[in-house]
Amino acid sequence: MEFQSILGVNKFKFVKPEDIVMPRYFYDLNLDQIVRDIMDHQKVYDLEKYYYIRSEPEDIRYRMEVMKDMDLDGVLHCIIDYSIRMRKSKEFLNNISESVMEEQKQKWKLDAAHQYITAVKILHSELEKEALQSRGMKAFFEWLKEYMLTDGFIQLEKDTEQLISHFNAMSFNFQIKRDRIIINQGYLEDDYCKQLLDIFKQQTDTEHFYQNNPFGTIVLSALEGALLEVLKKPYAQTFQELKVYDGKYKDFRNEILLEFESEVQFYVAFRGYRDEMKEMNFHFCYPKVGEKEFRIIDGYDLALARKNAVKKKEVIFNDCKFEPGEQFLIITGPNQGGKTTYARALGQILYFGTLGLMVPAQTACFPIFDNIYTHFATDESMETGAGKLKEELIRLKDMMGRATKNSFVIINEIFTSATSYDAYIMGKRVIDYFMEADCLGVYVTHIYELTKEDNRIVSMVASLLSEDSNIRTFKIERKKADGRSYANTIVEKYHMTYEEIKERIRQ
Repeated sequence: MEFQSILGVNKFKFVKPEDIVMPRYFYDLNLDQIVRDIMDHQKVYDLEKYYYIRSEPEDIRYRMEVMKDMDLDGVLHCIIDYSIRMRKSKEFLNNISESVMEEQKQKWKLDAAHQYITAVKILHSELEKEALQSRGMKAFFEWLKEYMLTDGFIQLEKDTEQLISHFNAMSFNFQIKRDRIIINQGYLEDDYCKQLLDIFKQQTDTEHFYQNNPFGTIVLSALEGALLEVLKKPYAQTFQELKVYDGKYKDFRNEILLEFESEVQFYVAFRGYRDEMKEMNFHFCYPKVGEKEFRIIDGYDLALARKNAVKKKEVIFNDCKFEPGEQFLIITGPNQGGKTTYARALGQILYFGTLGLMVPAQTACFPIFDNIYTHFATDESMETGAGKLKEELIRLKDMMGRATKNSFVIINEIFTSATSYDAYIMGKRVIDYFMEADCLGVYVTHIYELTKEDNRIVSMVASLLSEDSNIRTFKIERKKADGRSYANTIVEKYHMTYEEIKERIRQ
């Protein structure tokens, strides 16, 4: 069976480090925080390119299948074990460049090969026990079986194991006298150190990586150097075999196995993050991506959820649905009512779904979008010299030039520096433009009049506990916007209620 990449049907596209740039919408949706938390679960790997580059549509289901296999604890643990052994092999190879003695360099390569072979064999034996279901993992396992049967790998294993056994058979002892140290071949009859080690040696479930290398430090001490010279005489044949081995195996590692080790961390890191969130009682689901229907049940903002969990604060879940013919959700309601959080949560769900991962919702299905475009209000920049409104329009122009009919647009609280009438006119033109381009999107605003003029627009309102209450529920519901909740909130914010005005006049 052909195998190219665990991240997709085809080989993962090589990306130059300078081309790996965090997408602009990451900052608006707080994805920069979330992805950083995910990557923290596998810090030793460079995972940015996997999370910054969107997957191809044909690879979304492929990745979800692999992620489901990674849900199996047996698969996860054998992948982690494989990664540890492969990193140890790389560490030994890196030591070669820091070593000065040829024999030591050659021994580092032998130790690296031994770790590599062990990693491959154990990975195969452990995956063989698992009921793999994904195309990716099954194709990789079949490829691995074939690789282990190649003449090259069989010969590498034979030569490596034979030479390792020769080094393991080496024995020597020290006799420390007043003015000298005597090094001899073989064990002493009364080797008390060895007896003590045997007494206190305990079997544990965790295998410790121990190298039987009498010159295993990178820089040899005078004693280690002397030991090496002593051993080279009685074991001349072994050191000659080591030299031949070094010349024979310039690079024993297979490129596919190296790429697999790196790429599979995409799933390992996400599962670590997801399991951590699940321990805080937050749910995830595998979305149905590529559907005509757009429906999300009990979605939530991952960044806010993590923050609230630490503070022991409740997280509110919300739904989102586009009926046939509907294109834009216009969200109005009081300040601090959850409107921006709702928009962010929706963007996060779409991002992780089109990346081929689980999403923060109870259930979800939506079309495949080629990109997400966001515009959240920002403070005026002193560097550009442009006013806030001009900066917003410049960014909008860029969005309009890039968005396609397969894009999802999220616009949050823009045109706040303009008058209400101007904000309404500009907002209407922006929404009309994206709807004419067949985009779906969300527009968060206080201009509730924007919800009234088009059946493609859905009015969503951040609810209060009751009409007479200012207590936010943080639930966003399909509801006709009337602006009263917002007006009441602004009046109270600036102490302009009827009673407060009367009291001011009296004073």
